[in-house]
Amino acid sequence: MPSETLWEIAKAEVEKRGTSGSEHNGVEIGEKSVFFIGSKNGGKTTIILRCLDRDEPPKPTLALEYTYGRRAKGHNTPKDIAHFWELGGGTSLLDLISIPITSDTLRTFSIVLVLDLSKPNDLWPTMENLLQAAKSHVDKVIMKLGKVNSKAASEMRQKIWSNMQKDHPVSGLGLFLDSLAPYILDNITNNFCRFLCMTW
Repeated sequence: MPSETLWEIAKAEVEKRGTSGSEHNGVEIGEKSVFFIGSKNGGKTTIILRCLDRDEPPKPTLALEYTYGRRAKGHNTPKDIAHFWELGGGTSLLDLISIPITSDTLRTFSIVLVLDLSKPNDLWPTMENLLQAAKSHVDKVIMKLGKVNSKAASEMRQKIWSNMQKDHPVSGLGLFLDSLAPYILDNITNNFCRFLCMTW
């Protein structure tokens, strides 16, 4: 198992992608949108605050919250802009998924699923409901775009699949969970940890 933390692996991946190419089609190179979905009280706000280097206690998310961060790459260069969206309430506010996912944001969009492993009975339904709702809305956006510009829709589909890498940084979490699975006494959590390792 590598000695790097998940944060170090993710940072290296972002830096590698930043130097390997640039985006076109009118999208600023350093502008990204990240949508945090997941379990209620799962730590989504804490992750966002850590990404923004803010040292403040997290507050409960009421519905859908937005914040952004800017950081300069260097002197006399444009700033990277990160748009952070967070869906509160677990699976109770699925209708709000349509707000941050639009044809304008989809090119630079990422979804982060945060699950609370301390509630093993809620893991699967939460994951399935949130991912199905997000996928359904993304499909609607691409279908709507396809009616206007079929070439742009096919390029977007291709870009989405090309961004799904086999060696994703999250696989480090799977390795960590796999090493913990024999020590977890709760059978449901143990099985879910094994499932996570198999899917990554």
